[in-house]
Amino acid sequence: MATAENMFREAALLQLNATCWQLDKKLPQSLLADVGNVDFLRGRKLLLPPDSTANIKQVIGKARNYLRKIALPFPINGCMLVPRKLIPEIQEQLKQLETQYQSHVEDFLYWYPQTIQDARALLGELFDECDYPTPEAIKTRFRFQWRYIVIGPSVSRVLPPSIYKDEVAKFQNLMEQARQEAIAALRGEFVELVANIADKVSGAEDGKPKRLRDAAVENLRDFLDSFADRNIFEDEQLAELVNQCRAVISGTDANAIRHSSLVKENLHSSMTNLLKTIESSLEGVPRRKLRFAA
Repeated sequence: MATAENMFREAALLQLNATCWQLDKKLPQSLLADVGNVDFLRGRKLLLPPDSTANIKQVIGKARNYLRKIALPFPINGCMLVPRKLIPEIQEQLKQLETQYQSHVEDFLYWYPQTIQDARALLGELFDECDYPTPEAIKTRFRFQWRYIVIGPSVSRVLPPSIYKDEVAKFQNLMEQARQEAIAALRGEFVELVANIADKVSGAEDGKPKRLRDAAVENLRDFLDSFADRNIFEDEQLAELVNQCRAVISGTDANAIRHSSLVKENLHSSMTNLLKTIESSLEGVPRRKLRFAA
């Protein structure tokens, strides 16, 4: 079991640095002054068409969404806690996304000179060649890197003992905060997924049946499948509820639910009861997510 003191035996910190060149730039004050009071004007111009970096930004979004889904929060900006057992999977997924990212960057660089010429024609008087870095310099604006960070209290050769003692206490508090946030994140994610399905099978809305999408069921299944590895702090209450949920949706899918009123009614009843159990069993769950539709 991972505790606030030994969590880095079961997890590691991951930091993703994924960047893309910003395609817009603030308009000069002199230009805005010709339009009106600069104190009340804020203007920016696009240097290149928005779709120039759309594929690059899409890969960055995929990476961040993937990590948000599989990792746990950590109270240091830019860092997330990744369970040790999932690191090989995370590493493979990030490598694949890095390959896609680099491919799209190469495409962008290939078309970059021509795109600048297109921008010259489109921007007219607003075009300024100084806004566009050289092809060599523009490469530095794109970065897709990640690293695992190892931290922990150790004997300090720099800090005086009194200061070091305070820093150890701060570190321990940080680890306890990380534990609480990780548990709360898993609970909140579980509640949202269950509540979403319970809502979709609750009946009609404005006279029209609510639509249950395949993704809703698949997202819940993905959570259930990865829960054991992500539950590094062994939240036993949540584990019991997850097992109940796994039994409820076992052997069914979105298509079966959509085409069988009996399956839908049984699922709605089971999910509603599960949500009520969650509300009575777990502390700190987002109550606004709990829907007990009749």
